[in-house]
Amino acid sequence: MGAAGRFRTLFIGLSMTFRSFRFRSLASLFVSSAAFGLPLAHAEAAAPDLSSAKQAFEGAVSLEGERHWAEAALKLRQAIAIKDTPGLRFHLAHCELEQGHLVEASLEYDRASELLRQGAKAPDVQKLLAPAREALARRIPRLTLEFAPDLRAPSVSLDGKAYPPSELALGLPLNPGRHLLRVSASGRRPFEQVLILSEGEPVTVRPQLAVAAPPVTPAAAASPSSLPSSRATPAAAPEASHSSQRSSSTKLYLLIGESALTLAGLSVGIGAQLAASAANDRVATAQRRLDDLAGNDGSACNRIELSGACRDLHAAISDHDNAITLSKVGFIGAGAGAVALVTTWLAYPDAKNKASAVQLHPVASFGQVGLVGSF
Repeated sequence: MGAAGRFRTLFIGLSMTFRSFRFRSLASLFVSSAAFGLPLAHAEAAAPDLSSAKQAFEGAVSLEGERHWAEAALKLRQAIAIKDTPGLRFHLAHCELEQGHLVEASLEYDRASELLRQGAKAPDVQKLLAPAREALARRIPRLTLEFAPDLRAPSVSLDGKAYPPSELALGLPLNPGRHLLRVSASGRRPFEQVLILSEGEPVTVRPQLAVAAPPVTPAAAASPSSLPSSRATPAAAPEASHSSQRSSSTKLYLLIGESALTLAGLSVGIGAQLAASAANDRVATAQRRLDDLAGNDGSACNRIELSGACRDLHAAISDHDNAITLSKVGFIGAGAGAVALVTTWLAYPDAKNKASAVQLHPVASFGQVGLVGSF
């Protein structure tokens, strides 16, 4: 019985020595039945479930030795589903710790403590539980949120899971590592922050939620346009600015074009005037030559020997007439360009004095150029 009693203590407590269980005899089955809290009369009926629990626990112990903590935790949960004991919870907490799941390990310690308070017998676990819980509590980081007093109806989520704001105001235990915090509230823009928590580090966050712009209703958007007003609305200001820029650009292009037309007309007129003067000199020269050869004979150009001098005279007269015509065209064009330039400068409204600008309109017809406008 001494050996059986020692075996029963190990199975109930599931101490941190992680010894393997062997069930090879009827005495072993009897002891294991008592360890799971079953009366002897029902040992035979519960034997298949107990066997599954034992196999799951033995598999968990083997996986723990190989440091396969996630697989070991799965085996332990299978055993717990059959029979929940403080020792199984203690083992499961150890597997969670090795995976960095400090909060989950703390919950397993709490469950083991609750089972002990309910009367479960596990002296080995009872001796180790309190120091393990204290050491773990010092390692778990806590997140505390401090909300502004004017924040209305805040909602908080961590890693996509919603939490009551009051819970975070008191401090929420979290596992070390990366966490995404999101806070929203009525009339405020959402607040987001990525947190990197370290073991044993308390973190306090004061979310700053900017005031959101009030929504624009269709009625409010339409009301300014439905009422007459002499002042431009802020929404119309960009459009007015673009319109004034287009107006200024158009005026600039017109001024440049009209200036070019004026200069071109002057150049043509002056050049043609010079050409007419030169042609006039040629006419005088040709006329003197012809007079010297023919005297006062009015029919001299009918004579064959004087035909060359007559051609020179006629060519000089034709060039003179063409130059005079071109000169007139050039000066008329320059005048029209100048009139258009002055008209555009005075009549085309600028952005700043568009309402008060002098309204002038050029009028051109055959033989006359003028302006019609209002002042």
